[in-house]
Amino acid sequence: MLKKIMLYLLMFQTAGRFLALTFVFSTEIEHLPVSVYISAGAVILFGIVLICKNIVSSISTKDLIAYYAAVSASVVLNLIFMKLFSRAELGLLDFSIIGTVLDIVVSLTLIVLAVRETKYVYIRVKSDA
Repeated sequence: MLKKIMLYLLMFQTAGRFLALTFVFSTEIEHLPVSVYISAGAVILFGIVLICKNIVSSISTKDLIAYYAAVSASVVLNLIFMKLFSRAELGLLDFSIIGTVLDIVVSLTLIVLAVRETKYVYIRVKSDA
């Protein structure tokens, strides 16, 4: 169940960031540092690769953990870059590209839950009823 939730959130997050980044590039209102666009694009590309992998075959929990670790690292780097190198006013669209502290909290929570779930072994018992 957790794996499905993580997968659906991956799809939603990747689509949202992709649409926001596409809109910013199409309207040419680029006032974020280039490193923010690169890290957001890398996370989007990683998400698209995992979505395609899920379509072709099953995706593993380790892949999902790697994606959410990349998301949290990207958001941390984006927030640091924005603090150090930019004094721009940010809107909702910019924060959907950069990410927020809530993205970090959700990603780390999902990582902890997935790691805890992989430590257990499930045994199916067939009943003769």
